[in-house]
Amino acid sequence: MTRVFLDDRAMRGDRAVVTGGDAHHLHTVLRMGEGDRFTVVDERGAEREATIVSAEPDTIEVRLGPPRAAQIEPAASLWLYHGLPRASRHETALRMCTELGVRGFVPVLSARSVVRLDANAMGRKLSRWQRIVDEAARQSGRTRPALVTEAMGWREALEHFRSLEAPGVMPSAGLAGSDAPSLGEHVAALAAERPPTDLALFIGPESGFDLREEASAQEAGIALVTMGPRILRTETAAVVAAALCLDRLGELGGEAGLTARGGCGIMRPH
Repeated sequence: MTRVFLDDRAMRGDRAVVTGGDAHHLHTVLRMGEGDRFTVVDERGAEREATIVSAEPDTIEVRLGPPRAAQIEPAASLWLYHGLPRASRHETALRMCTELGVRGFVPVLSARSVVRLDANAMGRKLSRWQRIVDEAARQSGRTRPALVTEAMGWREALEHFRSLEAPGVMPSAGLAGSDAPSLGEHVAALAAERPPTDLALFIGPESGFDLREEASAQEAGIALVTMGPRILRTETAAVVAAALCLDRLGELGGEAGLTARGGCGIMRPH
C-alpha cells in the first residue's frame, strides 16, 4: 500500500492534510480520489490507515484510522559516511542502503573524491538526495525516513562522527587479504559485548580514503578492518558493507553477534 510520511503539523486528531509532492503523486500519478486508501506514517513511526475525504491536485484531505505500532526500523542506527562518488553511484547507494535500513547518510568530500560542489549545487543535490531516500523508505515499507546531511569535508565528517559517541568502522584497502579482523567479525564482537545504539560505517569514494584520512580515522577511534581480497565499486561496497553490519547486529533476520571468518570481501572501492 502507498505510504506517506506526515509530521504533526499536518495531523489534527483523526484528520490530516497531504500537500505538495505527495498530494500530486496521490492525485495525479496514482489517480486516487474520495474513498481510496493509503498508509500515513507519523513522526513516531506509527502507521495509520488514511481514507481520502476530498482530493485536489495540491491538497488531499483524509480521515485517519487508529495508530498501529510497527516493528520495522532497526534498533541500531547505522550511519553511512560515504566518500562522495559520481552522482549515479551515490544515488544507487542511497536508494539501496535506505531499503536495507540505514538511518542516516553523511556524504564526505574526501581527498580522493572526484566530485566537488559549490553552494548552489549543494542545495540542489541535497534536495534530490532526500527525495531519493524518502521514495526508497516508502517503497521498502519503512516507518521512518532516512536522514541525509549536506556534503562535508573530512575534518567536519570526523566531528560529526564524534558527536554520535558511537563505534565506527572503516574497510581499508591496505588490509586486503591480511589476518586483520573482518568487518563482519568486528561488528559481531560489538554486538556480542553490548549492541550499539548507533554505528558509523565509512566507505571511500572511487579510489578509497587516502592514508592520512585512514590515520586520522584511527586516531578518532574508528576501527580499520578487512573485507577480503576482492575489489568492489564504491556503491556496491556501501550496500554490501551496510548489509553485513545490519546482519551482524541482528537486523536482517539473523542472530546478533554471529559471524564466520573469511566471509565476503570488500576492499578499495573503485
